[in-house]
Amino acid sequence: MPTAISNSAFVSMPASPMIRRAPLYGNLVSRAVAFLVDMTILVFFYSIILYSTAENPLQFNTWKEVLSNGGISIMEFQAVLKVFIFSLYFPVLHWLYNTLLESSPKQATIGKFTLGLKVTDLRGKRISFWQANLRYFSKIISALPLLTGFLLILSTRRRQALHDCIARTIVVVTEQ
Repeated sequence: MPTAISNSAFVSMPASPMIRRAPLYGNLVSRAVAFLVDMTILVFFYSIILYSTAENPLQFNTWKEVLSNGGISIMEFQAVLKVFIFSLYFPVLHWLYNTLLESSPKQATIGKFTLGLKVTDLRGKRISFWQANLRYFSKIISALPLLTGFLLILSTRRRQALHDCIARTIVVVTEQ
């Protein structure tokens, strides 16, 4: 005669694993590190473009030459400013790098991709090229009042900066 409680009712179950909830949105530190990775890549490619198109021999001076000559002269300083401020190579390269990669199927720049981040719209879908442009150019607004637009990442629920709110985008952590 079977009993009300059978021996099979007391089968020991393994303890359920501890589930650690991963962050859904990219935080300020990971986005800043991604920015530094991206800028390192861009400066590398920019320097290749800069030296391949150099017209002024002052652009080829090394730091050793500058320091051995007693520092940088006004003429050398003006040449450096002219190259970095009035050259359109770097802003165009920076714009294309960000907008093309963030609207690509990977949805991330190389820096964001290496840190497991991607840029999506509010529904988690890939952003368009025009939305990536809006996000890129609204970063100027985020940077203007002492970078306070970037500090919004610390206080918004979805960790959005001001340019993310304007472009209606979010930076999410990808499942790895």
